Amino acid sequence: MYLFCATEAGGARELRPVILESRSKGMSSIILSSPATTPIFAQVSIDACDKNISSLEEAREFFQKHSINLLVTGTTGDICSERYLIAVARELGIPSMAILDEWYNYGLRFQNENGDMVYLPDVICVQDQLSFEFAKEEGIPVEKLRITGSPSLFELSTQVRLFEEHPPDRPVMMKKDDERLMLLFLSERLGEAYGTEAGGKGSHGEYLGFYEGNVRCDLADALSALQQDVIVIEKLHPSEGMKPAPSHAKNVEWRVESGAHPIWPLLWYADCIIGMCTKALLEAAMLGRNAISYQPNAVRPELCTAARLGLVDLYTSKEQLVKDLPVILTGANRIRPSCQLPCADSQAVGTILAVADELLKS
Repeated sequence: MYLFCATEAGGARELRPVILESRSKGMSSIILSSPATTPIFAQVSIDACDKNISSLEEAREFFQKHSINLLVTGTTGDICSERYLIAVARELGIPSMAILDEWYNYGLRFQNENGDMVYLPDVICVQDQLSFEFAKEEGIPVEKLRITGSPSLFELSTQVRLFEEHPPDRPVMMKKDDERLMLLFLSERLGEAYGTEAGGKGSHGEYLGFYEGNVRCDLADALSALQQDVIVIEKLHPSEGMKPAPSHAKNVEWRVESGAHPIWPLLWYADCIIGMCTKALLEAAMLGRNAISYQPNAVRPELCTAARLGLVDLYTSKEQLVKDLPVILTGANRIRPSCQLPCADSQAVGTILAVADELLKS
């Protein structure tokens, strides 16, 4: 019996193809999720148990009730279910592996409250050589790292051609009832993770120079200054609750959407996409959509993988955004579809399952 656990959206998307393939091979499994990830698993007909493991004792109780041969998790910046399960699996001699979904803050994902890396699984699957080097630089033991590719990005790469021939259903929130341009703003919980002002910090580290609060206000100001009617769809992080729209002019209709909506159809139908650090900008580039990263006064702009790889343009000042926004909205900087990212590897799921077999035999 395999135990899969993902409480954050990125981890859930990486685990989905692995779960489906393991089941096609006859392996039974239990999937633990959170309110943010249960709908993500449900999108591909995976029944998950919304269960919070909030301590080592709860993790021990869970393992005592179930006969688990292997633990496979996503990762998060918070100390929660994944880490407690990894620690207890190690106590019990149950092999464990984690699948990374981003290109930064690797060490943080396995630390305790004191910054000690005590929640390391037996194997950590990274997407490519770049992520391997980043993980090594952050202190993760090289012997635990395996370059496997990204199951979710391969899944997306197969969808690019399918979408071009048979577009996905248009999301209800994006139904075209007029000719207004539709902008998708990808929000993130950066204030909680990194703080909201200079000198501050959050659960993931020191202030980035911006957070979702001042970014959405900058965007509302920039759009309000235009002589153009615009609809903004602000997609909140799946674990974030509703909040009111920022102040804006009459030419802007600002809609705030919460919940775990399928991200790829949203990217496909948006006329323009603006994000900060999110991996969804990388996915937008793979889909060939019109997207930018806006990080005013950024201290660590490399946190946005799509911007670091040159797949989307990076804007680091409000003045720059206001100046170029009319051009950005026209799609003049549109990126052509590309499925050539090395980590979007057709063998990713097979490689991960092969590593799992090795762990079970060791």
